Amino acid sequence: MEVNVNIDRRRPWRCDRSQWTCIGRQYMAGLISNIGVFCLGASIGWVFFDDQISFISSMKLRQWTNAMMPLGAACFCMPMGMVMEKLGSKALMLFQVLPYTCGWLLLIFAKNIYMVFVGRYVWGICGAALCVAVPVYNVEISQLKVRGAMGSMFYGAIIYGIMFANVLESFLSTYLVNIILMLMAVLNCTLQFIPQSPTFYILHDKINQAEASIAWLHGDQDIDIYIEEIKEQVFLGEEGRHDQWCSHKYAWRSVPRSSIMLVLYQLSGGVVISGLLRDILIPMSETAYNTYEWVIWLAMIIGYLICFVLVDRVGRRLLLALSAIIMCLSALYICIWFKWLRHTKWNSQPLTALCIFIAAFSVGFGPLAWLLYVELIIEPLRPLGCAVGATVGWLTASTMTIIFAYHLDLYSVFYIMLIVCFVSLLFIVIFLPETKGLTSLEIQNKLGGKSNEMHSTDSSF
Repeated sequence: MEVNVNIDRRRPWRCDRSQWTCIGRQYMAGLISNIGVFCLGASIGWVFFDDQISFISSMKLRQWTNAMMPLGAACFCMPMGMVMEKLGSKALMLFQVLPYTCGWLLLIFAKNIYMVFVGRYVWGICGAALCVAVPVYNVEISQLKVRGAMGSMFYGAIIYGIMFANVLESFLSTYLVNIILMLMAVLNCTLQFIPQSPTFYILHDKINQAEASIAWLHGDQDIDIYIEEIKEQVFLGEEGRHDQWCSHKYAWRSVPRSSIMLVLYQLSGGVVISGLLRDILIPMSETAYNTYEWVIWLAMIIGYLICFVLVDRVGRRLLLALSAIIMCLSALYICIWFKWLRHTKWNSQPLTALCIFIAAFSVGFGPLAWLLYVELIIEPLRPLGCAVGATVGWLTASTMTIIFAYHLDLYSVFYIMLIVCFVSLLFIVIFLPETKGLTSLEIQNKLGGKSNEMHSTDSSF
């Protein structure tokens, strides 16, 4: 029997100070929680100048090096989900400092390729902890009207971290860059200044701590209403935890969709282009590929900023659909260029199409996959549900990277992207509900087909 969430509740969450002060505190908590993700992005950026290490001498070794990190993440997402269920997302964000530092030590003092492999694999543990904890934390601490922007911060922190590592590499030696990036782990000490997710406290019946967390994030008003709403969701989701989790109706509705979102995120092209950017640009522009590399990164940043501004205004589905359509058309043109126009002087057109493709990815699939992968799952099921989705996503990434290691033609990559973008558009239209302004229970009812009762109960929206 479905739950009727069309109840007369108002949750304005207005602070005694001002509403903007409340939102400012949520953004501050979101930024601090994403410091580890920024460091992880900088670590991902390390692969783009690993050709300076003598024992990574071939393209195949480079791809295997790249594959170690998502492989490690895939192996540890489920354990990280179990830890988060017991200790909370903040504890997991603090824990990731250990594998992050150990990974850098192995890479800085690497004497052979196996130390590099182990270092990258250990980074995967860090990635597993962050991709499970941070998106969930950002969604759970935010008001409905800024939840989209808060949830998109995870992707933004990754791309800014990659850019930061590449900027450092342009001016400093590789060894010094590695030292700086390792020492950035100290910045995670600022996590002590933000509260634990109030949802975690309520799930563990720690009401006093939950009230303090809500007061810090949202102000002193309407605390009881917020707690009662979370308790209602806990009551409905409790039966799906632990031994009956796999048979729970909310898990079957949401976890497959959540997992598919991350698979499409990995396969749709933005991640592939980021990892193979230099190899893709050289056939298009043999002389000026370094310049175009920075243009691509700029397009990615602009695309993300557009998403950050619009996601809570126009919704998720519209941005995702536009992203899939534009990516599909851009990939189609690049496929045509590689097939028939590669030996002509028309080099500016495919480069323009590539910029449009990566910008469209950053408007839609890049940030919104990580947002929806949390929003689609009800609160009590998120630790294990998000861990399942992240595991599937990281397995896809590692498999894809290993396949590319065995001389897959670059233009074949764009054929794959073209097909995936078209499939993504169908998935968005048929299976994804709009989640803007909806609580978790409203989203679950919408997944179950009860769209006639769907509207936001947040009077501040």
